[in-house]
Amino acid sequence: MSTSKNWATAAVVACALLLSGCAALEDMASDFTPSGEEVPQAAPSPVAEAPISTGEYDLVESCNAFFTGQLVSNIEASYKVVASPLDEQRTGTVTTISKSLGLIIGKADEVSIAHLEAVRAPFDQALDGSIARPKAIVGAIDSYRATCEEAGFKG
Repeated sequence: MSTSKNWATAAVVACALLLSGCAALEDMASDFTPSGEEVPQAAPSPVAEAPISTGEYDLVESCNAFFTGQLVSNIEASYKVVASPLDEQRTGTVTTISKSLGLIIGKADEVSIAHLEAVRAPFDQALDGSIARPKAIVGAIDSYRATCEEAGFKG
């Protein structure tokens, strides 16, 4: 036999195997098709709407917790430390700020969470060993302050 006949024979055998495999798959699939009996459908459960607030504070209360306490003063006094690698003392300061922000975030409304995470991100970035931008912290605080004032916060 020539090489081309060997290839042709191999191709025919491969096609026959492939077709028999497809037929077997069709037989298996028919085992899973409905038999004509009605299958009762469960009624969909009602979808609960997401609450406006994710914590116990509303927007003004979250603003109050952030702007009237010592936290914002600590941030404003030490935000520049994120621009360089942290030493032991600065690591402690940055850790305290990040944890304090986390405590407020845990009780804050959704709008505040986004702003507070933007304030916290450069501190966490510094704790991870990266150099962060102090201007990002200032911008996030200013943005949050504007949002708070628009919501009626008078702090």
